[in-house]
Order: sequence, then C-alpha cells, then structure tokens
Amino acid sequence: MIAVLDARQMREADRVTIRVLGLPGMVLMETAAGAVTEVVADRFADARRVLVACGPGNNGGDGLAVARQLRCRGFAVDVALLVGEPELKGDAAAQLELARRFGVTIHRCGSSVSRLADLTPGAGVIVDALFGTGLDRPLEGRWAKAVGLLNGAGVPIVSVDIPSGLQGSSGEVGGETVKAAVTVTFAAPKVAHVLPPACWRCGEVAVAEIGIPPWVVQEQATLGLVEGEDVAAWLPIRAADAHKGNFGHLLVVAGREGRAGAAALAARAAVTLGAGLVTVATAHGAVRPVQAQVPEAMVDPLPAGKDGAVSGEGLEGSLGKATALAVGPGLGVSAGPRRLLATILETWVGPLVLDADALTLLAGRLEELRRRTGPTVLTPHPGELGRLLGVPTADVTKNRLQAAQEASRRSGAVVLAKGARTVIVGGGGWSLVNPTGTPGLASGGAGDVLTGVIGALLAQGVPAREAAAAGAWLHGRAAELAGERFPGAVPAGSLVEELSRAELEARRPA
Repeated sequence: MIAVLDARQMREADRVTIRVLGLPGMVLMETAAGAVTEVVADRFADARRVLVACGPGNNGGDGLAVARQLRCRGFAVDVALLVGEPELKGDAAAQLELARRFGVTIHRCGSSVSRLADLTPGAGVIVDALFGTGLDRPLEGRWAKAVGLLNGAGVPIVSVDIPSGLQGSSGEVGGETVKAAVTVTFAAPKVAHVLPPACWRCGEVAVAEIGIPPWVVQEQATLGLVEGEDVAAWLPIRAADAHKGNFGHLLVVAGREGRAGAAALAARAAVTLGAGLVTVATAHGAVRPVQAQVPEAMVDPLPAGKDGAVSGEGLEGSLGKATALAVGPGLGVSAGPRRLLATILETWVGPLVLDADALTLLAGRLEELRRRTGPTVLTPHPGELGRLLGVPTADVTKNRLQAAQEASRRSGAVVLAKGARTVIVGGGGWSLVNPTGTPGLASGGAGDVLTGVIGALLAQGVPAREAAAAGAWLHGRAAELAGERFPGAVPAGSLVEELSRAELEARRPA
C-alpha cells in the first residue's frame, strides 16, 4: 500500500529527517532536484530550451537546483525568478548563489508578469517551481496571472512536488492552477495527487525517494492508495480440498417486480467472486426473472405488497442460513422495504453491506447503525451520502473524503464513498483510496455489481474494510478491462464477466 501524506504530515516527515535524524536539508533539496532533472532529461531530451519558473520558499530553491543540474547536462536553461532575491532564505538562497556561480541565466522578474511572458516563447518544456504542497489558499493577482501564462505557453509542464495553485492536503481545486504533464513529488504522494479533481491537474505523478526513510513516512500517514498486491493479500485462499461450505453463504435482499435485474446483477457478481452459496430473497414477482438470470443462485420468495415490493414479512427463514447480507439494490423505499430493513437491523448480527434503496431508507438515521454488533459497510454515491448526512450533494462532492469520514464517525460503519477515486473510511487503520476504474462505471447496475462483490467477500470472512477496498479495486479493474470492448459506458453484465480477469490479475501479478 502506498502511503499518502497531507501537507502537515509532510512537514513533520521533513522535520524528523532533518532535525532528529540529522540529514541536512540541502541534501534533501539536491536529491529532489536530481529526481526532477532526471524526468526532464529523460522525457524531454529534445527540448532546445528549458524555462524554470521559481517562486518563494523551498519550492523555488528546488527549481534553482534543477536549473543548475540541467545546465550541467548541457541544456539551455533560463530561470524566471518571480520574487525578489531577499525573499529567498536558507537553502533556497544558497541554491540561488550556486545557480549564479554555475552560469545559469537568471531573469529577475520580481512582480513583473510581463517579463515572464517574454520568456515563455521558445521554451520546449517548463519546470513549475512556484509553490509547493504547503500552499493553503487559492492563487490570486500576479500569481494567478503567472500560472495562466505557463498554462498558455503550449508546452509540457513538469511540476516540482505539486502543480502550483493546488493545496497538498485537499483534492479541491480553487482558482488558477498549473496543468502539469508530469508531477515529480518526494517521499510520498500527497492528497492532491490522488483525489479528484486536483489529481487531474497533476498529469503523471512520479514519486521520488530523496532520503526520507519509509518508516518516517509510514508513521505520519493516515491515508493509503490501494495496490493490487494489497488486494491479493486480502482475498480468501482456496485450499485444494476446499468445498462450498468453506466460502460462506451470501443472502442478497434485493429486487421487486420490475427491478429484478438489480438483484440478479448483485447475485451474479457474488457467485463470480466466490461466495460458496448465494440466495436472493426478493419480492414474489421478481423470483422468476432472478432464477432465469442467475441459475447458480437460490431464490427465496417474499410476500409482496400492491406496489410489487416486499411487504416486510417472511425473511426470518432466509436469515438463519446466511453468513453475510447484501441489502438494497432494487428493493424499493415504500413501507414494506422500510419494515424489512428495520427487521434486519434489529435481528441480524453478522456482516452487512447496505446499498441503493437501503441507504435511502436510512437517510438522516446513520446513528441507528451504531447499535449493530456486526460489521457494516455502506456504499453511497454522492447523492446518497448527502442524504445520509443531511447535506447537499455539492457539499459531498467538494470533499468526499471528509464526508465519508463524518458518515463513518456517526454510524460506526465502513463507508465506501463512490466516485472517481473511490474512498474507503472506517474499520481501523488508514483511510483508503482506490485508483482503479473508468468513466464507463457511470452506467445503470454498476453499483449493484459492487454490492455483490463486497457481499461475497464478507460472506467468505474478509473484514469489512478490506472487503470494501478489495471490492472497489476489483470492480474498477473489471471496468478497465471491459473498456477494451466498450469505449463508453460498460454494461453492468459485462462488468461481471470481467471480474474473474480482475481477480486473476490481483492474485497473479505480472
């Protein structure tokens, strides 16, 4: 798992390395500059001229060191210094003096954006060293204009640590920001590198080791980026003499007349992800469609009301044979489904994943989940998460990680907040970000598939946090694989078909 740091945590990692362990800051700066220099020299070797835009602080010092190192490699380099020289302190001031001694051409632009405009024509690549991860406010005035000029130059930009204008501790984008082709960051990715929309401004993110020990990074981190090898470690082992009884029994409580497809998709996904047995408890009118679509699953008919949804009775016998429950897809939100959900929350003590209509029925009542003794996973999209918290959807999309953390705090559940770069919060350990997935998941039924995947993993004894994270990774990777056939939306049924390939990749990495 890749540790992800915010700005405060990165400052502390720097402090420990420099003050406690004794590695000079100048060494860190030189090594960081070397990593950026390698990227520029490797990927933009044909650039006739490199423009390095330097701002205040250590980010500007990094840029000055990059300029000197590039000059030593034979590049034509110009530095646009957008602050007065007295504003550079400590290591950054030392780098300015070194750059001058090594013959780097330094243009003292000061506060003059027009001077920067004169320097951009003819550059083959721009190195953005204006602001680092410690920026805590949107850029305004001349800084916003400077960033606009860099973006408008029409050449690739390599950002040092973070595209200027982004804030390292947030996925938000406020005001003007550099749009980088490559970002070279140090020791660990930052929050802005992994969460949208900020991450879309970073281009390719390269993480360079500069001398900060990995254990120092690990001690600071509270957020992690999931990798395939993590998923492989979480997936159940299937012994040579295993039988279906070893892999649990998932009860999918879902569907109603006219919405049997949602239940069938969840059940198909659960079968594919290895649940030993799958039973669908659904309204009487949905039984035949589910049986036709998922012959591997058993179906328990439940009494239905006039609206075709469950009446709320008759689930007791089904609960007795389950090891985990997946509740919600296509269930409905009328009085019958509400009674059925209340019964589940009052009587079921095993692992439970709630999605779709079950989340709508829980709107504003997250605290009720705290009474459960068994693990609970919630899988809301931004609208559902907003209803659960009683806030507008826009507030959720502004900071999905924070919203998921609040929902987990109120409910005691693991919260999987859907979206590009799905986040998983709760269950102990770091919060997690899932890097897999495509816009093709924006299709009807995709969420039902995810519910079945997580339910199958819960039924097989995978802990809630790990089941949610592994489910998100497999679901997203299946979408990427299906994208080879479907350039737009991925039909949910085809998503199920690719789950096995995604699982095989995780279990047997290349």
